[in-house]
Amino acid sequence: MLTYLKISDKKMFFPHTRKSPLSMGMRGVGGVLIGTLLTLTAQANSTAPVPHVVVTIKPIHALASGVMDGVGTPHLLLQGGESPHSYSLRPSQVKQLHAADLLIWVGPAVEIFLEKTITTLSDKTKRLRLLKVQGLTLLKVRKGGAWETHDHDDAHHEAFDVDPHIWLDPHNAKVIVQAIARALSQIDANNATHYTANATRLMKCLDQLDQDLTHQLAPVKDLPYLVFHDAYQYFEHRYGLTVVGAISLSPEIRPGAKRLRQLRARLKNQQVRCVFSEPQFESALVATLIEDTSVRRGTLDPLGAELAAGTSVYVTLLRNLAKSLKQCLALPEKVQ
Repeated sequence: MLTYLKISDKKMFFPHTRKSPLSMGMRGVGGVLIGTLLTLTAQANSTAPVPHVVVTIKPIHALASGVMDGVGTPHLLLQGGESPHSYSLRPSQVKQLHAADLLIWVGPAVEIFLEKTITTLSDKTKRLRLLKVQGLTLLKVRKGGAWETHDHDDAHHEAFDVDPHIWLDPHNAKVIVQAIARALSQIDANNATHYTANATRLMKCLDQLDQDLTHQLAPVKDLPYLVFHDAYQYFEHRYGLTVVGAISLSPEIRPGAKRLRQLRARLKNQQVRCVFSEPQFESALVATLIEDTSVRRGTLDPLGAELAAGTSVYVTLLRNLAKSLKQCLALPEKVQ
């Protein structure tokens, strides 16, 4: 049976109690009113529009997804194994960018395809350019010697002194997570506490990941290897790995015959154990390079090309890097 209280000729209904509000006393009525207001406030927050967030590449998208977990899901621009160095935006993606409340990207050294479109975005779309975030460990682009291919490659990199593959260091990932949480909190204050809590949880996970990788890679850190292109410096620097060069500075540019002869000599002189290709680029070049040698071949993926987008991509990506390195470099009986 519904009971009600007549206040100023208006009836207040309390459908979930058999007691009259008058018998409950003012404390009971106040409790019901406060509870009702809290419920209405929670419902208002839950129906508030979720920020439309666009992220360029999978590893960063995974970190942003973790920060937004329980609130919404960011939109990923590069869904598959596309190279951000040579990508072209589709009209539908340009619309996504113009509709975004927040764009998260690394910078023009990675997503050169965004440079023109970004200049056309309105002030409504906030930009988080990760290479500008304070607190990151930044490393210089490696040039000359083992990292030199030919003049065209050098021209490709001369405008960028900083290696842009910052996400491959878990310590940098923690800084990125904090920056994403701050940016989201500024445009969606209602969920700021949620973003901060998610960021704190993510940073603990990244600390554990860092410890695991340090332990896993310790047995092979002194063994020399060659990579397809110089994308892994942050990972190598963090875990003290022994990379001795790259086939090409830019993955889209095929090295000439002279460069291949130099690389084959390097394989022998430095007792290179393994050469790594990448899923997005031709592995036939690696096969040619190691032909008639005892050098092994493996695959490293800096972007998660073959992983399904989601919150787990970042951790899976780095664990896969460590697994591939250990499997290719270690003696078979020592691989765990």
